[in-house]
Parts: sequence; C-alpha cells; structure tokens
Amino acid sequence: MNGFSRSDARGVVFKIIAANVVIFILQIFSESSGRPDPGGGMGPGVSPMTHFLGLTPALVIGKGYLWQFFSYMFLHSTHSFFHIFFNMYAILIFGIPIEQAWGSRRFLLYYVFCGTGAGVAIFLINLISGGMGFYLPTIGASGAVFGLLLAFGVLYPNMELLLFFFIPIKAKYLVLLYGGLELYFELFGGASNISHIGHLGGLFFGIVFFLIFQRRTLSFKGKIAQVRAQKKLNEYDSLMRAKPDYSDARGREEKLAMLTRVRAEGPEALSDDEYQRIKLLSIMTEDRGGPCPERLGESARCASCEDFDVCFLREIKRYL
Repeated sequence: MNGFSRSDARGVVFKIIAANVVIFILQIFSESSGRPDPGGGMGPGVSPMTHFLGLTPALVIGKGYLWQFFSYMFLHSTHSFFHIFFNMYAILIFGIPIEQAWGSRRFLLYYVFCGTGAGVAIFLINLISGGMGFYLPTIGASGAVFGLLLAFGVLYPNMELLLFFFIPIKAKYLVLLYGGLELYFELFGGASNISHIGHLGGLFFGIVFFLIFQRRTLSFKGKIAQVRAQKKLNEYDSLMRAKPDYSDARGREEKLAMLTRVRAEGPEALSDDEYQRIKLLSIMTEDRGGPCPERLGESARCASCEDFDVCFLREIKRYL
C-alpha cells in the first residue's frame, strides 16, 4: 500500500469528501422547522434538503422520490459535527488505499454500489417492519463507509489499524468485529438514531460486489490463460513445421553444412531461423545419447548413427 501523493488529492476519494462537505454547509444554511406530518411531510427540525434528499421510505413510495436511494449518503446531521467528521475520516483512511489498488472508476462504482445498496436495505426493512422508521429520513455515508471497511479488510487483511485510536487490530478482525456488533445492535439494541441496518446493508452489498467481480475476474483470467496457451502451441507448431526432416540424408547434410560454416565463420554465420532450429533440436534431444569419441563428419559411421543430432548439437555449441 502506497502513501498519499499529489495524484491522490485529485482522485475520487477527495472529490467525494469535498462533495459531502459542500452539501453539509448547504444543509446548515437551509435549516428550517417543518410541520409534523406522519404522512411523509417535513417533521420538526427537518430541513428542506433533508426532506427531499434524505431517504424516507414513505416519500419513495408515496411521491416517487427514487433519487433518495443515492442522495441520502451525501447528507449528514447538522446537530453533530462528529457525524460527518468520522464518516469523512473513514472515507479518507480506507478510500485512498482502495482507490490506489483499484483505480478511480472501479472505486467510485463500488462506493456508489455499497451506499445505494445500504439505502435499499434501509428501505426494505422499514417497509416490512413498519413503525416510525418508515416516515423518518435516514442520512449519512455510513453504509458506503462500511462497504469501504469490508473492501479494505479483503485487500489488506493483515494491515494493523488502531481501534479507538489506540488498540491495534488487524483489518480482517475489525471487519468481523464491526459486522458482529452491528448485527447484535440491530437485533437486540432497541430503538436508536443509528441506522444499524444501513451499516449491515453496506457490508452485505460489498460482499455481493466482491462475489460478482471475483467470478468475472476468474473467468477473465481463465480466458487469458487459454489464449496464452494456444499462442505457445501455435508457436511450437510453427517451429515444428519449419524444421527439416532430420531423419533423412538431406537433413543431415544441411546440418553438416551449417556446422562447417560455423567452424569457419563463427556464430554470425547462422541465420535467426537456424538458431531457432538449434534451440528446438536441443529440447527434442536433451535426454538422448552420451559422449561419442568420433568427431562429427569425419567418420562414415556418423551417416547412420542414431545419435547424429546429439553429436551435432555438442559440436555446434562449441562455437556458439
């Protein structure tokens, strides 16, 4: 994992943080008191921006505010600075190394996928369970942040982080710890202003993303391996078709002529094609024959020797 660089400052992570900060400032200026309205209108202290951009299941169904599945993750509570601070800090710490590993396009896709997926989870659970959560807006980037936490744990499982800024813990265990805590609080924690289902939704859709990508990656790598293997096979077939028939007298005469030229002129006398043939012949005969007392070409016995190729390679390699 690399450190921060100037290119990181121009990356998607900083743009996401900047967008959240700008929207947070706009939220502060747009604060207004609305009227209580269980039917989906603005409640007490709900600003117009939160009303229209926060994720409120009743408004999604009643008025078709489908953009809220995406827009809610860019809003934060103006009553607590720590809400946006910790979310932006997590995006910075986890997002930079993930973007370095994946690139900006895939990182942005993952971030939006996890954040929107968390919104879908919030919508479905509140739709099924009913209650006031169906009429209250959910805001914050926490769902997407938990998706980043998962990705960091997968990419850098043994990287040590500081839990609560002073307890060292490996990333893979941090993911399991937070996932377990969020599940416990969602099931047994009672009413809370924290959207635990949104956090779990971010983790869940992060897992879905990895499963889809991993399958496609394995398939893509398999196709690459097949292409490379076929390419090597084609190259080998080409060499086999290009080599002369060394079993006949003409093939042996060609090799003797090649050896004579090398003895007289050195390695420069060989063409590239002849070099390739020598390499191929060396592979084909590496386990054949042994030392021979005869000097190749000086005995009539060489013309019919089964180890002619072995002797040829031994002789010609003296000059290469």
